Amino acid sequence: MNFRAIILVLVIVVFAVSMGAVNFASLGSVDLEQAQTEGTISVIQNTEAGTVPHTVTISNNGTQNVQVNQGQLLLSPDSQDLVVAENVTVPPGTNSTVKAYCTEPDQKAAPGSSLTANQTANTVVLTIIEASVPSDPVSARQAQLKIWNLVTGGQVDPYTGEAAAMVKINKSSYYQLRQDISAAKDSLSTQFNLNNETLKNMQNLVDTRDGFTKWLSGLENWANQVLGMG
Repeated sequence: MNFRAIILVLVIVVFAVSMGAVNFASLGSVDLEQAQTEGTISVIQNTEAGTVPHTVTISNNGTQNVQVNQGQLLLSPDSQDLVVAENVTVPPGTNSTVKAYCTEPDQKAAPGSSLTANQTANTVVLTIIEASVPSDPVSARQAQLKIWNLVTGGQVDPYTGEAAAMVKINKSSYYQLRQDISAAKDSLSTQFNLNNETLKNMQNLVDTRDGFTKWLSGLENWANQVLGMG
């Protein structure tokens, strides 16, 4: 067995042990989707249309911590859909305000509407979210416009829904919004090496990878962070 193979085996062993420790530590918690299935949590839209990022109130009425993860998709038939922008743990018997980006630029947020956790976003969306600073207006706006370009295949309509509301709430102009949308599209294309055709094929934001592929991706990311590989 050569040196590289030994290193790889050690990495896998340490990763498995660390994941076991994480799983053990999280025995007292559930994720957002599980908590909603059990009926112990609610997710309510807070902010009005055009806000970036949006916020939702998550109320935990159960007996376990609820882990809310970046990339969690939140759906609503009465409001626009969202993707969670930060990692938050909601203890039992408490409420937490959580930031989220809009994934439906042609719809409008309806404060007070309920949302349902349903699946997670793909790696491109996660990369955009992880690189953003939701508390910083400029960074959050850039991330929001990139996500809109993704979900529309680069064809964001600035005159409808959340996009139009953004102009109104910021007392800006449609000209400026069009310029910002175009700049975000160019940045997105450069960052992920996309052309107009490939961008059109990326409108599905859901992570469709199988569980084993996701595990391998987690292993690779962990190794890169801990060992500086790659």
